[in-house]
Amino acid sequence: MPRKKKTTLWVIFAGPEPVKGPGTRYVAHDGTVTANRSDAARFYSFDDAAEFAKQKKIELTAIRYIGRAEFTDFEIQHGRG
Repeated sequence: MPRKKKTTLWVIFAGPEPVKGPGTRYVAHDGTVTANRSDAARFYSFDDAAEFAKQKKIELTAIRYIGRAEFTDFEIQHGRG
């Protein structure tokens, strides 16, 4: 079975350091918090994520921070973020 290609993108996490699976929270494109990965705002650079946070007046802290997450090609093509 072929491996699914994954791409690492920048996201804004909206909770403590993420764990794999349920419980991870992200910031969506409208600035709200979501647990749904497909709704997470995704960025190809740290600077783009930081600019988004600045525009949405999202205060980056130890809890709400910019980090990296892996997404499959399917998630990128069919996600809303």
